[in-house]
Amino acid sequence: MLSDLKFSFVNIDQKELSTEIRAKVKYYANVIHWTLIYALPLFWLLDYSFLSNYWLVLLAIRIMVVFFSHCIYVYGNLKKNNWNVEVTMSFIIGMNTIMYAAICATLPVLSVQPYFLTLSIFYLLLNITIFWKPRFSVIQCFVSFFTIIVLYYFINKNDGYPALISNGGGVFFVLSIFSCLVGYNRYQLAKRSVANSLIIEMACNRLIDQNQKIIDQQNEIKAFNKKIEQISAYRYNTLNMILHDFRNFTGSIQMSLDILNQTQENLTTEQKEVFGYIGEGNEKLKYLSEKLAASAITQDNKIDYEFTDVELGAEVEQVIVDLNDAATMKQISLQLNIDPSSSVVHLDKIFLNELLVKLLSSVIRYTSSNAIVSIHLHKLDGKVVTDIASKGKVLGLKMLEQLFNDEESSAISTETVSKNTSGFSIAKKLAENMGGKITYNSDEITGNFYRLEFNLSNK
Repeated sequence: MLSDLKFSFVNIDQKELSTEIRAKVKYYANVIHWTLIYALPLFWLLDYSFLSNYWLVLLAIRIMVVFFSHCIYVYGNLKKNNWNVEVTMSFIIGMNTIMYAAICATLPVLSVQPYFLTLSIFYLLLNITIFWKPRFSVIQCFVSFFTIIVLYYFINKNDGYPALISNGGGVFFVLSIFSCLVGYNRYQLAKRSVANSLIIEMACNRLIDQNQKIIDQQNEIKAFNKKIEQISAYRYNTLNMILHDFRNFTGSIQMSLDILNQTQENLTTEQKEVFGYIGEGNEKLKYLSEKLAASAITQDNKIDYEFTDVELGAEVEQVIVDLNDAATMKQISLQLNIDPSSSVVHLDKIFLNELLVKLLSSVIRYTSSNAIVSIHLHKLDGKVVTDIASKGKVLGLKMLEQLFNDEESSAISTETVSKNTSGFSIAKKLAENMGGKITYNSDEITGNFYRLEFNLSNK
């Protein structure tokens, strides 16, 4: 069971982990250092309350310790020195530890209890706050033990160690050892937290890289598909021209043969035989050209749709979610209002999704920045109606007519419209092929308005 709680550091960059830990150590060391400085008035108050005869002497000692501690802190953090923060803080906390331990060991036994309690709280708060390797806490603890035991032996040896223990020393020894355990647990938990953050960051970076690769691959596929479409259109148009000219050529040959056949009396037998061969060859060429033209020209515009019952509201909502990032990049606010009642239509789900993506992405594309696009789905006279209103820059009805009726509207040359404006026309054709309808309008009052209608499912 304990093995399940272990944390794996195998996949973490150890150099980056060390850098993050050092940054965390430095941050909390800075907190402890300035806390010790700003807590100086509290210790003055303690001295003044319990040792009113010596508080000026203790004040001078505390100021000297704070001054030298700050000097060590500043000197250790200079770029030319760049001391290890844990070592720097060991010196600073060590100076304070020796000072507090010396006070506890040299004061009369009957007056030392508040200082032992204060030193115990100091150690406890120190190990709860600071972030460093646990061994440094243990070293500080033993330094305080050694200082107290040695100085007490020479100054208060007549009272004996039992008096030291009973007047707060025992509480200090127990709490200081316990604070080392607290410091150890804090270090392990904080180290685990740093490692966990690094793993999450690494995972996010990998996802970003993978997403970028997917986007690059999609762009490559789109560019390749566009190139194939251009090649296909070129081949199709070229073949049509060749077939048209070839049919005219075979037709002219046939007309010439018909004229010659009308004057057969003036032809020799050999000439008639040659013209017969030419006529038979022309008929074969004409037959082959018609077959080739039929295979190249004849296209079945009907698609074998797989109609199923689809909740149109859910599909519209999903497409809005998918296109929200694109709208956000243009600072366009999408406002969706869907009738909560059932809006089931009998359509091909795949082509319906393609229709909605083409329509809504084109609406976003031709909506000016900082505009609002509202989508309202409701039912009207047995139909599911999706109204899309854009209050941005008005395109005009003429522009919408061109966009909805031209797949390749390269003839449109405005500052706001690029050459590839086939999204609206594709959406319109898909809607009509599946029994729906798209209407549109654009004026200063309504803005740019689009309406998509489908019959409600009878099931």
